[in-house]
Amino acid sequence: MPSTLNKLSKNRIKISVTIPAEQMANFFEEEYERLAQTVTLPGFRAGKAPRVMTIEALGHARLSQNAINRALDHGYREALLEHKHFPVTEPSVSATNYPPFGEDKTQNEFTFEIEFDILADAKIGDYKKIKVGKTDPEKLKVSDEEIKKVVSYLARQQAKLNPVSRATKNGDWAQVSFKGSLKGVWKDKLTSTSMPVVLGETQLIPGFAENIVGSKKNETKKFKVKFPKDFPDREFAGVEVDFEVKIEEVKEIELPKIDDEFAKKFGNETVSKMKEAIHRSLEGEKKARATQIQRGQIGEQIIKMTKVEIPQSLIEKERERLKGALGKDLTSRGQTLEQYIQNVKITEEKLDAELKEQAKRNITLGVGLGEIAKAQGIMLGTPEATDKVFDRIVELNSNK
Repeated sequence: MPSTLNKLSKNRIKISVTIPAEQMANFFEEEYERLAQTVTLPGFRAGKAPRVMTIEALGHARLSQNAINRALDHGYREALLEHKHFPVTEPSVSATNYPPFGEDKTQNEFTFEIEFDILADAKIGDYKKIKVGKTDPEKLKVSDEEIKKVVSYLARQQAKLNPVSRATKNGDWAQVSFKGSLKGVWKDKLTSTSMPVVLGETQLIPGFAENIVGSKKNETKKFKVKFPKDFPDREFAGVEVDFEVKIEEVKEIELPKIDDEFAKKFGNETVSKMKEAIHRSLEGEKKARATQIQRGQIGEQIIKMTKVEIPQSLIEKERERLKGALGKDLTSRGQTLEQYIQNVKITEEKLDAELKEQAKRNITLGVGLGEIAKAQGIMLGTPEATDKVFDRIVELNSNK
């Protein structure tokens, strides 16, 4: 199967492929044999009708297209292997000569071109000199206070809410509806209906919950709250807002007794075993965070020492992926991309530029890790491969 490579630029190539007429005839014949068994014509058993009638029933165009599709798939794979170049973005495939699949089989030669982006040869610095930060063992220890906080959280999951007629106090559960106005104008972003809060615990605007303490069910309170200067939404940062709040429900939180019966609700036979399980879980989380920080530091160094020319099409593809992921994350938190852009006071063009820069970094890191993997004989393509590369870097540099 003849094929020739034409390098259009450092990052883009075109491969011209020719499938010989004889091979194309074979593809057509294989498709005919495969599909002929599905044709039933009056007076003939399945697959036994004359060839001309079977082709007419199947459709010559259908058989031809199937044969061409098989040729494209075969020729594409063979060409990539022959020239040892692989696309990093969706390839463009165009036929330059179609076979007629007529009686003269010598006229069935098929030619097509594949054009795609590639990564130019990457160069990586001495990865064996990467500085690997050491984790302080003390930071991985789990304290009794940390375990106590988790037990308290689990207890609140099992707590009972008992309605009360008294005024609210810290620690109570309350359901409130409120609206806030800035300079006499009501703001949708400062409005909520039937929102549950635990007074003294739920993180609200500083000073908001304090104004609710001492209120009774069905009572409406009006008060002013000054937002902190570092409030994320710059529209309200450092300004005073008028609030009107209705207390719809007030309930006292009754916590369960922490005993073995309580522990069994979370899959443990005893309180002692439950605390041991919590200890293991917290320790695992701390180790995972430490590993994440360590890999982030290693990744920064790999990015700096990796030199590679990245096709714009690949950068754009990764930028779109990052933007899509951001959009999904915002949606899960009840926010749109447009609202996010307004809140952080940024233009969409600026956001795209930042995402583009992050895309370059992501790709460069991936290339760098790939080069290290090749040098260390680590097979890529599995979910564990990246972990193995990072672990090898730590192993090579941890004693320096």
